Amino acid sequence: MQAAIRVNAETQAKLGRMDVSETELFNQAFTLDSPKRGAARLRLADDDGNKTYQNLRRGALAFAEGLYTAIRNPGMHTPQPSGGGEEQLALEQLAAFSLLARWVDQAIVDEL
Repeated sequence: MQAAIRVNAETQAKLGRMDVSETELFNQAFTLDSPKRGAARLRLADDDGNKTYQNLRRGALAFAEGLYTAIRNPGMHTPQPSGGGEEQLALEQLAAFSLLARWVDQAIVDEL
């Protein structure tokens, strides 16, 4: 859960966006919409008109949304059963948030 909190905070700082967080933050960060005053965007690649650009954006948005809705939210609000395998699951979840953090770190901020 700390990884989710940290990735959110780093993304807010990079975009200068303390008004939104988590799923909404990433929905706005990875939208294809042009940036607006006070609403910068993250770009994972240059828009060369190729489908790859749109696929990268769509994939990053879906991945971030999945992490926050399927891992972070249940992890913060639902008691986790113990029955073995928790360490492996935690490592896998950490790796997933690490990949999102890398994408955010490498992304170019597109702002007005």
